[in-house]
Amino acid sequence: MKRFPGYLSPLAAIAAILLIAQPASAAATKPPEIQAFKATVPAGDGCPFQLDITGTNGQLTQITFRNGSFFNVGKGVLLTYTNHETGASYTVNTSGSVDRFVHNADGTYTVYLSGHNGYIYFGTDATGPRAIQYTGNLVVTTDATLSKTLSVDFTSGQSVDICAKLS
Repeated sequence: MKRFPGYLSPLAAIAAILLIAQPASAAATKPPEIQAFKATVPAGDGCPFQLDITGTNGQLTQITFRNGSFFNVGKGVLLTYTNHETGASYTVNTSGSVDRFVHNADGTYTVYLSGHNGYIYFGTDATGPRAIQYTGNLVVTTDATLSKTLSVDFTSGQSVDICAKLS
């Protein structure tokens, strides 16, 4: 669970608008999938403590293009972050997100996240380890596997430092 999604998105209408910018013949759509997940982020890989994350009630559709770019679009999810050591938790009832992954010529991705997104930064990432719940916009550049954040290029809106909130 590298790039933890709060990727659970507003409206399919937003996706339709975004798709206009892509060549229509290149789109392939997967049907919506119900999102329920549990993930564990080991101590030191996001927060100084083990972070447990659960998500329920979301719905996610992935739209993929022949050029390697794709969107994740869906309806919100109930996210709960828990400090495994203390039991302290923080819950976010998201309204969703639209996440655009642009495959760059050098093999990296530029990732445009909007809406509600939980993002886990690991020690190997440019920013160092942290866990942030964003509401607004986040733009990052990742490696070709989407497993390492090379740079944080833009943020706007609100952000909650999950590690600080649960310490």
